[in-house]
Amino acid sequence: METQNGAVDPAKADEHDREQGAAVAVVEVVEVTDGDGQEILEIVVIEEYIREGRPVPRARRYKYRVNKKEFVSDSEEITREQVLERAGFTPVGDFRLRLKRRHGPPEEIKPGTVLHLRLHGIERFIAQAKHVQDGRGTRREFALGDEDRAFLDSLGLAWETLKVPNPVPGQPSRLWVVIYDLPVPDGFNVGKAHVAIEIAPGYPTAQLDMAYFNPPLALPGGRQMACVQGVEKLDGDNWQRWSRHRIGASAWRPGEDNLETQFAFMQGWLLRELGQ
Repeated sequence: METQNGAVDPAKADEHDREQGAAVAVVEVVEVTDGDGQEILEIVVIEEYIREGRPVPRARRYKYRVNKKEFVSDSEEITREQVLERAGFTPVGDFRLRLKRRHGPPEEIKPGTVLHLRLHGIERFIAQAKHVQDGRGTRREFALGDEDRAFLDSLGLAWETLKVPNPVPGQPSRLWVVIYDLPVPDGFNVGKAHVAIEIAPGYPTAQLDMAYFNPPLALPGGRQMACVQGVEKLDGDNWQRWSRHRIGASAWRPGEDNLETQFAFMQGWLLRELGQ
């Protein structure tokens, strides 16, 4: 395959490769070039680039996230309405859509807006119903940080922050985050329940602990669950206390743990009770 001066002859090299075809693996092309010789990736996850502060490269497809689910677009441009429709939030007029950039709070997206997945610095989208039944989701009695608000909005569920007088004289009010109509894993007595998490004084350095459900969760056949018999009076109703604590490997990590990780920790309790 070499010429007299020792260089590789491209034509002979190609012929050699064809002869060795049985030993050459067939792989998916992940990078191509356009007419200008510019590199184009097969698919990019835009959230990964934005989080790392890198520009989103050109690609044939773009993977983006709406709340907790991922979707793929074949185009760099997508409308607000397309984002909602593809994610199943219809009719689109009944839902809000916001975008989250690397820094700053979520930004409202107006109807008819055309979004550029590569150039607009979009990390992910947050969709939420415009109207909340029974007035739920409207109370904001204390402020949460941007990170916690963005997480709660990403759930697409109604949520509130409640400031409740402390029954112990001289003690500060108790702070609660309440999430409404949270889907519960199959296997419990209900398909949805409200969940309350108390925000401890000193959070986020201080840890979050336990969770409270309304209506109470139960397993079929009367099978008992440990440490769920406690009851907390909140907002005029009784809430079932799940006494689960972060110890050992799951101990609270200031600077890393927050409301979102506590929520994930809580979901793990439910799955373990179901044997999953």
